[in-house]
Amino acid sequence: MTDLEVLIVGGGCHGVGVLHDLASRRIDRVHLVEEKTLASGTSSRSTKLVHGGLRYLEHFGQWPLVHEALSERALLLRLLKGLVQPLPFILPVFKGDRPAWMLRAGLFIYDSMAGDGGLPKSRRLDREEMYLAAPYLDRQRMDQQSDGAFLYYDAQMLDDVICRVAAAAAKKLGGTLEENTAVLKVVPLSKTQGFKVTLKNESGVREVTTRVIVNATGAWNNANLIRWGIVPKIRCLLNQGSHIVFKTSAIPEIKPGESAACLLQNKDGRVVFFIPWNGKWLLGTTETVLPAHEPRGLKPTEQEIQYLIDAAQFSLKINTAAEHIEETFAGVRTMPIVDKHQPFKQKSLPTAWSENPFASPAYLQSNEGLNVSSLSRETIIDESVPGLFSIYGGKWTTYRAECEKVASRIAKILQRGGQSTTCVSESWFIQDLLAEQPHIFTTSAATRAI
Repeated sequence: MTDLEVLIVGGGCHGVGVLHDLASRRIDRVHLVEEKTLASGTSSRSTKLVHGGLRYLEHFGQWPLVHEALSERALLLRLLKGLVQPLPFILPVFKGDRPAWMLRAGLFIYDSMAGDGGLPKSRRLDREEMYLAAPYLDRQRMDQQSDGAFLYYDAQMLDDVICRVAAAAAKKLGGTLEENTAVLKVVPLSKTQGFKVTLKNESGVREVTTRVIVNATGAWNNANLIRWGIVPKIRCLLNQGSHIVFKTSAIPEIKPGESAACLLQNKDGRVVFFIPWNGKWLLGTTETVLPAHEPRGLKPTEQEIQYLIDAAQFSLKINTAAEHIEETFAGVRTMPIVDKHQPFKQKSLPTAWSENPFASPAYLQSNEGLNVSSLSRETIIDESVPGLFSIYGGKWTTYRAECEKVASRIAKILQRGGQSTTCVSESWFIQDLLAEQPHIFTTSAATRAI
């Protein structure tokens, strides 16, 4: 008999989500280890949105992702009131860009996919209505740039709080976890199904056995597989997204909570978000392919910060001086690259890969001609070897649904467990946790290094 049924590696939204889901099925001996602390990586460095992904409608193949995301948006709004909240958005009709009829059509499809998702339908605004909803817009520049706007709704969240709440709920359901615990080694068991895993924390080094492993470490997915002696089957592109959080003093006459968010068009035609968030203003994000090294200690580059400031100054009445910046932060999106015509095939692991996994062909070293902004945000669930699942890519919005899919596959392997109940409020214990652990409901600064 193994020590564990399932060992989950990684304490971001996907790792915690799988722990929560398996625990909700009453599967015991499910344990999570996180090398640092929960949500200390990309899961606390998002744009804080729970959204369907309006721009993904431009790619017909991504419509199923939009539909799933909108369904999850509605569910999270019901389950996590206060942690996920409605957010009105202004979508300007920029001159020389997508015409009003195209935006109206896209929003009609978006609203139709959302159905009765608990948010108002979109509508057209004239310029004056646009300025009332987003009074931070620079009238002179926007009069030159836009022909009014559309108003539509998505939602925003406290990302790190949701991660900690899901973990606490999982513990109430019987799951267990350890922070500051690293996986040193994974060895398949020769005579029985499962793995022997070497763990290290401040108490020392120990070995555990487990029937199933879930590799939910984001940018480190392929690096971990290589270090564990497993050949990855999915190549990754690591894409840095940076943000600026402005103090209220940057726009002193306007309260963030009384304004809509806005999609701003930069001079290069790319769109960034300007969002009232947690009593401040959040601006992001960028698309920067990371070079071939371990993505620790990520910080926005000077070029990224200047890019975002240029976008702000292009459309907003905002003081972007350093004294008005609360913080800057960067996260890394792990984008799986799946090419059916040229699949990634590697039969053995060269020594050089183990010495520097991030410089290996398992990671793209440039965009290789790909349009990074148009790459799908779909989640890829790969059974890297029998009994070891790796979760690639994905969006915060769809994390719960994707974790349910992973857990369903694991339940079949274990031949035990009931239905997932993470879709009902009883499995979240929000009121109990508010009384017992109020500190986990406070969002953290994002400036700590990954």
